Amino acid sequence: MSFKFNSKLCSAVIAAALTVNSMAVMASVANAADLGTYEFEDGTVTGAKSMSQTREGKDITHSGSGFIFLENAGEEASVTVNVAKAGMYNLSLSVYAPYGSKVQNLLINGVSQGTVAFSENDSFKDIALGMYKLNAGDNKITIQSSWGWSYIDCIKVSDGEFPELNVSNTLSDAKATSQTQSLMNYLTDVYGKNILSGQQEIYKYGPHDFDYEFNYIYNLSGEYPAIRGFDFLNCNPLYGSEDGTTDRIIDWVKNKNGIATASWHITVPKNFANYTLGDKVAWDQATYVPKETDFNAANVTVEGTKEHDYYMLCLKGLAEKLKTLQDANVPLIFRPLHEAEGSGGETGSWFWWGKSGSAVYKDIWKLTYDTLTNTYGLHNLIWEWNSYTYDTSTNWYPGENCVDMVGYDKYNCTDWSTGSAVLKHNDSAISGTFYNLVNQYGGKKLVAMAENDSVPTLSNIQTEKAGWLYFCPWYDGGSDNNNFLSNSVFNKPEDLKEIYQSDYCITLDELPKNLYSYTSSGEVTTASTTTASSETTVTTVSSASDTTSTSSGDVLLGDANCDKKVDISDVVAVRRFLVNSAKFSLTEQGNKNSDVSGNDGVNAQDAVKILQTVLGSNK
Repeated sequence: MSFKFNSKLCSAVIAAALTVNSMAVMASVANAADLGTYEFEDGTVTGAKSMSQTREGKDITHSGSGFIFLENAGEEASVTVNVAKAGMYNLSLSVYAPYGSKVQNLLINGVSQGTVAFSENDSFKDIALGMYKLNAGDNKITIQSSWGWSYIDCIKVSDGEFPELNVSNTLSDAKATSQTQSLMNYLTDVYGKNILSGQQEIYKYGPHDFDYEFNYIYNLSGEYPAIRGFDFLNCNPLYGSEDGTTDRIIDWVKNKNGIATASWHITVPKNFANYTLGDKVAWDQATYVPKETDFNAANVTVEGTKEHDYYMLCLKGLAEKLKTLQDANVPLIFRPLHEAEGSGGETGSWFWWGKSGSAVYKDIWKLTYDTLTNTYGLHNLIWEWNSYTYDTSTNWYPGENCVDMVGYDKYNCTDWSTGSAVLKHNDSAISGTFYNLVNQYGGKKLVAMAENDSVPTLSNIQTEKAGWLYFCPWYDGGSDNNNFLSNSVFNKPEDLKEIYQSDYCITLDELPKNLYSYTSSGEVTTASTTTASSETTVTTVSSASDTTSTSSGDVLLGDANCDKKVDISDVVAVRRFLVNSAKFSLTEQGNKNSDVSGNDGVNAQDAVKILQTVLGSNK
């Protein structure tokens, strides 16, 4: 075991001590509160119009003295929000969108937080933007026009609330192989405690070899990523050419003890009407862009159509590769049909599989799942589905019974607000997006950064408590605007080195040697706090000791959770109780055991004393 891995326990215990010492502060902010409404007409406007009536002269109910109309790309409206302490806060935006569904940009203190979208409506309505980090004091919150043609009234701010990151390890496929289940066991154990490092490899005919990105990371940090991203792009009946993807996946998992994930950029003929099933097609005559093909996605699930027959031929070729993996006892995080919603709504897809809207897309996903799982008997897949955080995104969700984890593809270093691509460094952990995704799917699914440009800095991840399961930068494409790993506008070398060498980030050498027969980590996750408007670090620690404290009769002092031993999980139990006793109650015996200071009641002093006992036992 490397020193870096051993030090994870030490750093976690120290963080737990800091957490306990701040419990009095935490308890005082246990209940989320509204912190104010901020009117855009009282803020700063650039290019946009302040109005009290709509463009058509319609009077519409609003707050304050007026509202703002965003019309053209690049126009902005900002308000200054003041909060007493740094932390995570919920934001909601009052929007009137009579001209159809729109997507705009959100910036906080000049840093892009991604896009926000809202459906057409007939009056000002509050749209939840999610939870974001605000600094102590003044913060500039900006809505920047992307699609324009929207009215915005005000921003409302309230204390943020962290949901629990406690996901079941039950896979959607009841017949999953033992290796696949073991991988899922491990993923659910590390979720919210650490982040897994990942990197996408280049395609066959790219500007460099398959290992370029991995050597770059190793030369920079002395570490390799735990996850390697692959693509079954060449498993295609049109132009397929063997590029060794399957062999490289087997090598990564079997020989290097790594984790593999794969997408599937499946293309269709541009001129599908004149295409004969089974014919080869040159690369430049194939596409996955909807406007470049007459391929009708709605026919994919309709038996007897050429589209259906074509897609089933694609699945057959893919299944052969996946079967090779299964025969080698290799599980795979599989991410097909990704980014389906695209830029939002029913018509925003930039891939053909989303061309016909959410209902058709879900049917294509279910056909894919059923064919690979049941027809071809493939049970080595952990199914990852791409989502966004638009108010229409859940319309695209295929359902719990055919999705195992949710992925988000983050590309927020490219600013398109002026109509052309402008690169700007952005190392935000986009925690608002992370917690929006957690909440959208009821906290039941793992949430990962399946693709990204920049890797969030270590400090941003920890400060914002963004519990992404893993990150996975896209490969270097050969030019400044798509060298996602090595261009410092995306990833500063010093930041990449810091996170790879940190205790929080899991690298290849830190994966358990029994990863594919993994059952339990023996670790305990701390509960998330009720409010997030605090600078306290919430962390996870290992219950490495079975040491017990002094008992008194039937009372085992310090054993808050009544498991007959005293360890860090008891500190966690007391901390939860002090933050929110209604939600995280102790049993009658747990109350007796927790009152180690003898003050006829559980308080922060008891938690400190229990922690001191645990620290002493771990020396």
